[in-house]
Formats: sequence, C-alpha cells, structure tokens
Amino acid sequence: MDENKDLSVGQPLNYALNNSAAPNDSSSEPELAVLWQTLYAQGKVKLPHAPETQDTPWYIAVMQAFAAWIAALFLLGFMASLLNVVFDQNEEDIALVVGIVYLGIGLGFYLLAKPQIFVQQFAFAVCLSGLLGIAWGLYNIFGYDFSMAWYLCMASILLLLWGLINHSLAQFVFAFCVSACFVGIAAQMNLFYLCPSVLVLIVSSLLFNLNRLGRHYQRARMLLYGFALMLLDVQLTHAFSMDYLFDELFNPLQQTLWFSVLQLLIIFVIGSFLLINIYRERQQSLYSLPALSCFIGLVLVSGLSLPMQGLSTAILLILLGHYSNEFWLKSMGIIAALLFVSGYYYSLETTLLLKSAYMMGLGALLLVARVLMWRLFPANENAKETM
Repeated sequence: MDENKDLSVGQPLNYALNNSAAPNDSSSEPELAVLWQTLYAQGKVKLPHAPETQDTPWYIAVMQAFAAWIAALFLLGFMASLLNVVFDQNEEDIALVVGIVYLGIGLGFYLLAKPQIFVQQFAFAVCLSGLLGIAWGLYNIFGYDFSMAWYLCMASILLLLWGLINHSLAQFVFAFCVSACFVGIAAQMNLFYLCPSVLVLIVSSLLFNLNRLGRHYQRARMLLYGFALMLLDVQLTHAFSMDYLFDELFNPLQQTLWFSVLQLLIIFVIGSFLLINIYRERQQSLYSLPALSCFIGLVLVSGLSLPMQGLSTAILLILLGHYSNEFWLKSMGIIAALLFVSGYYYSLETTLLLKSAYMMGLGALLLVARVLMWRLFPANENAKETM
C-alpha cells in the first residue's frame, strides 16, 4: 500500500499505528515517535510528544468505579432529602431542581477535575442521576406524557452532554439515549417503522466517515455504537413480537411488507458497496467465482430476512465491523444474528420433530457452506502483513 495514499473508507483510524511496526519489533517506539511528529506537524494532535500511559489493573478500576457509584448514590439521597426539607414540596416538584443541580455537579467534575477512573465514574453516575431527575421533572411539566416536546428537550440535553463530555462510556450511553429520543420523535410523527431503515443509513454513514473526523473520532464512534444498539433493539422488538410495547406509548402505523422491503434494499446496497470495495482493494475481479458467491449469499440472506426479521441487519453489522476492524460492532452483529434465528425458530407453529429436522438441515447447510468457503477463499499466508 502506498504510504502517501489516503486511507480507504471504513478502515480504522489506528491503521497507521497497527501497520507501523510489529508488536515485538524493537524499532516500534522510534517509528511511533516519528508517526506522532507527523501527526503533530499536520495539526492532528496538540502535544508535540506522545503522552505516557500507565494501564491501571482491571480489579483496581472495578473497585474505583464501584466506590464512585456508591458515593454518587449517597449524594443523590442527601441532595433529595435536603431539597425536600428546604423547599417543603412534593417529590415531583423538586425532581427538576435536583436533576439540574446534579447535572451541574457532574459537568463540573468532568470539565474541571483531573481525568481519573474514580472521578469519571463518579461524574458519570451523578450526570445520570441528574438526567433522571430532569426527565421526571419535564415529564410532570408536560402533563405526564411522553410528548414531542419532552423528546426534543431530552434529545437537546443529551446531545449537549455528548458533545461536552470526553468520556467514552458516558458518550456511548448519551448517544444511545439520543437514538431512543429519535425513535420516540419518529413514533410521534407516525413514522416509527421507517426507523430501522433510517438507523441503518445513520450507522453506515458514521462508519464510512470515521477517519475524516480527526479528534472527534471517539465521540463519533460512540455515537455509532449507540445508534447500532438502538437499531438492534428495534429489530429485536419486531422479531420477538413485542410491538405492543410501542403501541401502548406511541400507537404507530402498522408495519407492512413495503417497510421491510425498503430496509432490505438499503442493506443490500450497502452490503454490495462493501463487497465491491473489498475486492477492488484486493485487486480481484468482481466476476470471479468467490465474488459471485458472496453476492449470491447476500441475496439469500436478504430473502431469508423476510421471515427472519432482522437477520440482514445483523449480517450487515458483521460485515461493517469486519471491514472496519470494529470488534464490538462485529460481536453485536453475531449475537444479534443468533437471537434473530432463535426467535424465528421458537415462533414456528409446528411440531418439535419438524423443528428438529429444520435444525439438522441448517447444520448440514452450514457445514456445506464452510467447505465451500475453504475452497473459494483459501487462507492468506500474508494475512498478518495485509491486516
């Protein structure tokens, strides 16, 4: 790969770090120093030298996080009791005040204190407590109803926190809550069943543009994972026939075949785009037998997704995660695929004997597919060099 060539769409931001030297190479540190100086000269980083990092043992991190959450819970009880005595009002009236105070304390710790595990976890717990208070207070103000105004207010607050706080866990949780508000707003507009298609487009667009965001990479990456998790939540709701949960809150339109077909077409286009890019990067023909087999498999998965709702979404997340070297995204897709297939299996209104036959047929099909993969996609001896 040409060193002066821009990174292709979907590759991880740490591509250069992964390819600069092998883990056991003695020249790794000098090359990383040169790479850092190059990034500094381009204005990608602010410090002239790479910061020294010292990893905290996992058990110490767990103990500090647990202690921070315990401290935050005690602070929540103290503040609620104090405000209740001072204002002599009921719980609903002071919820908004408690939430605002807590949110201010949490932001103060995030923005002013030194970033440490205890401080970050404590600030995160305090911010979550404040958000709960604000959400309950706004719920009371808007007439005990999850209205459009409530969703817009909460989405604005969550987006502000997501943009201000530089803590990956907090960014992920706030991004997931923003996606939930997005689904709620769509449901209020009777567009709930367009959510899977729109979420697929948002997740794919974020992933393809991560490398272009520079210092906002982590923030956009957490937004990507938040929306991906919400996408799976919506699809799992359909797969396990839990639409009544949304009917009670939003009363959305009934799902039709056209919404499913639209989503499948979008996923098929994105999956085809990924396959085309992969084969072009490897300088392989799109008319070769392996390439044609991949496209045929993509068509089969799209067809199976009509009875097995959500299967194509899970496969797309696996492809996106593998293509961009996002382990957790690929893991989410694998777990979701197992859940979607399991949901379809248990929803079949047939005998256990016939279900057993289906399982045996699926196992045989997977074995045949594995043998074909060995023949069509032989192991790459230079995999470590090309990763």
